[in-house]
Amino acid sequence: MNNPYGQPLLPGPSAERLPALTMLSLARREFRRYLLPLATIFAVIALLFLAWGLFNPSTYKSSAMVLVQDNTPIAPLMEGRTNAPNEVARAVISREVLFGRRVMEDVLKAGGWLEGHPSPLRKQELINSIINSTDIAVTDRAQTRSSDPKLSLVKITYSDSDPKRAYAVTKRFSEALIEQVLDSRARASRSAYQFIDAQVDNYQRAFSDADRKLREYRSSNPDAMPGVDTDVSARIAELRRAADNASMDLADVGAQERQVMSQLSRESQLNTISRSTQTNVQLATLQAEQDRLMLTYTAQHPDVVRVRNQIRELRNNPGARSSGIAVLPGETASMNPVYQQLRTQLAEVRRQGAASASRLATAQALLREELQRSRKIISDEGTVTALTRVHDVNKEMFDDLLKRRENARVSMSLDADGRSLGFQILEPASIPLQATGLRLMHFAVAGLLLAVVIPLVMLSMLVKHDPRVRSPLQIERDAGLPVLAVIPLHLTHDQTELHAKRMKLGTILFAVVPLIYGLVFVLKMADVL
Repeated sequence: MNNPYGQPLLPGPSAERLPALTMLSLARREFRRYLLPLATIFAVIALLFLAWGLFNPSTYKSSAMVLVQDNTPIAPLMEGRTNAPNEVARAVISREVLFGRRVMEDVLKAGGWLEGHPSPLRKQELINSIINSTDIAVTDRAQTRSSDPKLSLVKITYSDSDPKRAYAVTKRFSEALIEQVLDSRARASRSAYQFIDAQVDNYQRAFSDADRKLREYRSSNPDAMPGVDTDVSARIAELRRAADNASMDLADVGAQERQVMSQLSRESQLNTISRSTQTNVQLATLQAEQDRLMLTYTAQHPDVVRVRNQIRELRNNPGARSSGIAVLPGETASMNPVYQQLRTQLAEVRRQGAASASRLATAQALLREELQRSRKIISDEGTVTALTRVHDVNKEMFDDLLKRRENARVSMSLDADGRSLGFQILEPASIPLQATGLRLMHFAVAGLLLAVVIPLVMLSMLVKHDPRVRSPLQIERDAGLPVLAVIPLHLTHDQTELHAKRMKLGTILFAVVPLIYGLVFVLKMADVL
């Protein structure tokens, strides 16, 4: 700043700020001047934070961790059992089950809330408060192999202002968890067994009824027996082949008959033979008979001797006549052997033709019967299929339900004995020794710090930013003039007494706050508060 009198400036502080010693002196003087307001602010802030800490009690958390697992040794017994879609214990370890009315009554009793005989409305308020202060976390461990047991880790955490009550409630919750899981599993197994048992009875009646209807239908319709349609088809094919063969044989016999008739028409019925020819024929016949007999018998056999005698007589008596042959003078008349042979062939052919015709008629008749039977089987196939399908479906369901009922029986027995699930308390509930969150000490320290800092900040702002002159250096800095003398402040008698009273009251306020803090902490340590 320029000097308006043209005099050089006296050595002193810069225009930006006063010296630190001067500021401290001013602050000390202003502190004594405003001791009562500053002490009041200090006391109000400290006591407000202390009251806040007292009315905001500390929170103690107690937790318990329970391991729930399927018992591996009994797993093979329950192979094929229908399981719940969720993991082990997730369906029953739920807030709805654990926070049921029965469990909450036990929790209220364990926490000591029922000693005052609260009203039903108060009970509900307490239950809601407990539920809001309880946290349940279920963690499932993934199975690396199908043979590994299913594990569920359940952590129960309860928060309360009383550490002993937090411990009692958490312990009761962990016990209720095991009880509820076992009870829920037992009830579910019993309900499943009763349902499956009822279904077994229903399907047994349905299967018996279907089996009775199928047997009655098959007894009244023999063609409805299993495999009859295959036999009928094979029989039809066989009869068709027989009819075709008989038809071909009949045509063949007809052709043979026409051929024999043609040959027979060209032959004469009678034939004339001379006596010598007849004798030669008889000798040749007897000689052939002798040769045939000699192949089998010796020369002394009666048949051989008889034939030899006939040959000898025929040779010694050429004029002898064979029996049954008419002899004419000079010639002998006899049947034509070719004609006789052709007639024999004709008779055989006609016999074969009659047999073929009979076989064809019989095969065709049987084929018509089998075709009629096949049409009847096809018409009854729908009824047989429906009855068989109902029978097979009911039998399959009945057999499957029998297996399921046995599994359910084993499961019900295991759940009733509490052996289907294994429980292990990894971390039992314990009395928390230290509160969580903000405690009374935190409020007290924060209150004292703010109670000290806020008055100091206000005093600093007063010293720095108040435009009133409090030091000669301010005049020299702002006006650039030297200060020749300073007139000290002079108080009257009343002002002096008032100032002394304010000093005493401010000092008392500064002293009372630590005393109150100390008393509160002593009472807190003695569990009075």
